[in-house]
Amino acid sequence: MNNPISALIGLWRRPKSVVLDLRPLQCGYARKGIGRYTHEIAHRIADAARIEAQKKRPRYKVSSLVRANRENPVPGIPVLLTAPPWQRPWLWDQVVLPILLLRNRVRIFHNFVTLGPLQEVSFPMLYAFRGLATLHDWHMFAEDGGNLDKFYRNTIRIRLQKKRLPRLRRIVVDAEQIKVDTMLLGRVDAHRITVVPLGGDHFDSIEPESWHMENFVLSIGDAPTKNLPLAYAAISRLRAKFVHLNWVIIGNRQNIEACLAPVRGTPGFENGILPPWISILENPTDAKLKACYQKALCLLFPSTREGFGIPVLEAMRLGCPVLASDIEPLKSLLGYPPGQLSPTDPIPWSEAINKLLFFPDARAAAITHGRARASQYTWDQTTTALLNLYLS
Repeated sequence: MNNPISALIGLWRRPKSVVLDLRPLQCGYARKGIGRYTHEIAHRIADAARIEAQKKRPRYKVSSLVRANRENPVPGIPVLLTAPPWQRPWLWDQVVLPILLLRNRVRIFHNFVTLGPLQEVSFPMLYAFRGLATLHDWHMFAEDGGNLDKFYRNTIRIRLQKKRLPRLRRIVVDAEQIKVDTMLLGRVDAHRITVVPLGGDHFDSIEPESWHMENFVLSIGDAPTKNLPLAYAAISRLRAKFVHLNWVIIGNRQNIEACLAPVRGTPGFENGILPPWISILENPTDAKLKACYQKALCLLFPSTREGFGIPVLEAMRLGCPVLASDIEPLKSLLGYPPGQLSPTDPIPWSEAINKLLFFPDARAAAITHGRARASQYTWDQTTTALLNLYLS
């Protein structure tokens, strides 16, 4: 191994150094949305990396980037780099982090949330030539975006990432519709974008908690795009016909009340106070959320925009019928015309809920379809696809 040829062979055989940005697990998103995605993939990659390390010639080794002074969120992945708790972390990401990645000969840097709302996490654009970034949606660039979306998209952090997006080695998206959006809005070539769907099997090994609520429909999310006023109107129409039906909403109480502000003053919403048939559940455990899915009449998901729609996948896997907007990517994910409805008219939603409530065959058909559909999406498949990208 003292001659140049042997040295080159040694470099060629060196396992690829892969660094995962685990900072999404060290903030408020740890167990939902972006955090769920990061958590499920990182733990599976940790298991795969342990097996790979036992091989005679391992193809890759995995380490992580975390925030300083915080516990390693995935102990199975050693920490290679720590980000200081600066007031402007995006500046460290764009200036210092690329130097550290080069110094440590990192071949792949995977950022789990690009163009996202996490101020603590930004993609190092000077390292784009070796970067793999997951882009979940383009919500903050939507024409009907709210004030918060407009604020984010005008920050230096987001503008810089959007401008350099076409230079990334590879972009991962959750659905075909987001690939199209990335090509149009981000001006990224199609060959740089890979669609890797999410998994829905994270509740399989969890024992559900007891849940007292009966005769309820379930909604998940507290953003304006979740279209809660339409869901309220649909349920109210049934209650006006003496159908005893409750509504459970998963999300932040303040945000949910703000979303329902347009329907304050309507019948059943006296004095601006939520009627007793509406229950808000904040930060439920996975065990309680699983119980909600299993006992709900259906999942009501009238979103106006989605990046993937993981609650739809969770519900289908757990035997909860789904009523969702007939928009992409929800249409492709659900794949069940009786459950796909316009997000602008509450009347078909009322009729669909009524059918699930009073026609057992319709409910059984929705459950059977959902279980079969959801079985096609697992986190192991997601992780395998990402590992193949690391090695490509």
